[in-house]
Amino acid sequence: MISEQDKAIITDIARRYGAREVLLLGSSADPSREANDIDLAVEGIAPERFFSFYGDLLLGLSKPVDLIDPPNNTKFNRLVYREGIRVYGRKGNLNSQ
Repeated sequence: MISEQDKAIITDIARRYGAREVLLLGSSADPSREANDIDLAVEGIAPERFFSFYGDLLLGLSKPVDLIDPPNNTKFNRLVYREGIRVYGRKGNLNSQ
């Protein structure tokens, strides 16, 4: 699992960029494991700001970051939503708009 400090940084950056939702995935979401990186799914970042958002995460967090923007209405999207832990945002499906 990631630290509370990293969660606070993710929340701050997500808020600044207008993200609707950020979910923690994979080993990063497992409280019994110390992850080597932070796996995140994000919804609501404007495409032209996606890499700036990613860069701010890379520079602000304590570990390397893997960031995805899951496609609409796919099995992968449903898996991400079912397995992910919400770090920031509203309750609902990723990319459900």
